[in-house]
Amino acid sequence: MNAMRLSGAAPSLRHHTTPHHETPWRDPAHVVVETCVEDVEGVRLSARAGADRAELCDNLAVGGTTPSIGTVEAAIFAAAEEVAHRRAVAGPRWAERPEGAPFGLRVMIRPRGGGFIFTSDERRSMIADVRRIAALSREMSEYTRPLRLGRHGRALPPAVDLGFVMGALTEDHTVDRGLLRLLIDTADGAPVTFHRAIDTCRDLVEAYGDLGGIGVDYVLTAGGAPTAAQGVEVLRGMVEAGGPRVIAAGTIRPDSLAAVVGASGVREVHMRCTAPGTTLAEPQRTDEEQVRLAVETAHALTPPR
Repeated sequence: MNAMRLSGAAPSLRHHTTPHHETPWRDPAHVVVETCVEDVEGVRLSARAGADRAELCDNLAVGGTTPSIGTVEAAIFAAAEEVAHRRAVAGPRWAERPEGAPFGLRVMIRPRGGGFIFTSDERRSMIADVRRIAALSREMSEYTRPLRLGRHGRALPPAVDLGFVMGALTEDHTVDRGLLRLLIDTADGAPVTFHRAIDTCRDLVEAYGDLGGIGVDYVLTAGGAPTAAQGVEVLRGMVEAGGPRVIAAGTIRPDSLAAVVGASGVREVHMRCTAPGTTLAEPQRTDEEQVRLAVETAHALTPPR
């Protein structure tokens, strides 16, 4: 697997997503920091420390599973409160300032730990989870949908940009396109990230092309390697291919973030900022200072174009 092959795949990729002029906050001028958290406090601390998004999971000890619907609701409230405070500080013209951008909340859809080949019961569970969370998003539209000023006025960005993180493979370790299409259709237009299941596919290039063709917006990957630092060549090839937005993931820390971005050309990174000394047997508490350091490091970089 190499970057040359990936960069040559560009003409076949068909990326479907919401137009950027409608969601400019998804394409900021800085390198994006997405945290990986397993509780509402992690969402709140990530938003407070300046992260752009948080992936909300349960049970990070097994790589993350679907959080409860109550946890998702509480996380929307927490993120919205932090954004409201930030906008109040920014002043009445907050919509024109970077501080007025929504906070991205991405909800993991994964019924269990382990592999990514799911039974029919597990597939029903995944579809039901997406359907209920999408319905919750509609119920909480004052936080999760743009606010239009007057009948013909411009739309102000929402407080929370809610999306999904998901992935599924077939028995021969290719993308389960049938299930992914069902999940994307059920997501009600929310942005969709395909998680690191792609790193276990038999052919990462083929998988990346498949994802661009069925409407995935982001791909979370280490380039098929154990860590993002080891997969930078493939990550660069994926970026150059021009398909779904590549989010580098895999043992990225504040002190390694700049090197991964510089070597791979990615504009987005995904990282756990767990409190130092925490074992997997303990709750994975988010360390606000680590998030803040990662954000400062990312914002100091000139993002690749």
